Amino acid sequence: MKFTPFKFQLPLAAGGVALMAFNYLMFAVPHGEGLITISNITWAKLSLGQIFTFYPLIGIMLALTIINLLFSIVFVKSLIQWLFNNKEYKDFMNGAPTQNIGILVPIASLSMSANVILGPVGFFIPELSSNLQSMMLPALIFYGFLLCMLFVLELKLVKAWFCQPLDLPKLNFVWLIDVFAFGVVNLTGSGIASMASDRVISSIAAFASFFALSVGIFLLITKLTYLVYLQIQSSSLPPKQVLPSYFIVVPITCLFGFSFYRITSYLSSHFEFNVDVLSFSFINFSYVITISWAIFCLYLLSDYFKNYFYKSDFSPTQWSMV
Repeated sequence: MKFTPFKFQLPLAAGGVALMAFNYLMFAVPHGEGLITISNITWAKLSLGQIFTFYPLIGIMLALTIINLLFSIVFVKSLIQWLFNNKEYKDFMNGAPTQNIGILVPIASLSMSANVILGPVGFFIPELSSNLQSMMLPALIFYGFLLCMLFVLELKLVKAWFCQPLDLPKLNFVWLIDVFAFGVVNLTGSGIASMASDRVISSIAAFASFFALSVGIFLLITKLTYLVYLQIQSSSLPPKQVLPSYFIVVPITCLFGFSFYRITSYLSSHFEFNVDVLSFSFINFSYVITISWAIFCLYLLSDYFKNYFYKSDFSPTQWSMV
């Protein structure tokens, strides 16, 4: 395949699944304060059920962590070369809204890689996890860079959409990639806010995350409402190769809910606020939306899965299901 920023969905998806395994172990294995590491698991005392659960999870996490980091390096090199090819970059940015919005996928992917380094990589390298606080300032700088690029490119995209006519009936859920990018980038920011012991670092990360998440929520409500309106007005579903993009709402709501939950953790840690009700509300509200939308998508796209998916050619929108 010719290079396209959409290729970054490979390390993005791999990093997301690696984090799933990490988070399960984080909450399933007693380990005291801080993030879980491989040294926290008492292998000799594992039950049969734990053996059949933990070993596959750790294997999956290791494999997908390597894939995330390896392909991030490979694709960053390709991205730099692509950006210096001014014609290809301009052609991409002058394309349809469901194409040029893909410029934000590398930002989301690099943010996911930052979470992989702080989580799964630290799991396999306990020395890294034990020195987590020393990584908070570099992580904040990297988060600031990604957030700055996210806003710059988002404004550039908005300007392009206003300056050229949009083929509105052809808009589809791929158009929500910028909202997804806001969610993934702020997963890093809210993580710094909740984990950093330095109050200045955590406060900067919390404020920036809250502001950016507010922008993301506005974009989500505006775009999702408009897309649903367009679909209601349409007499049929979009082309089959873009149907999986409906699933992109699932990770968006999870990411936003979890990021707001982490901000409440920051308020609890540094200001001793009682945020139990807020935390409960953010997590449960986001997962109710997530599960409801996933069930709706499975029902809506049942024909796609029964008659088309198994024989379809690869399309980038299929990463939305992952």
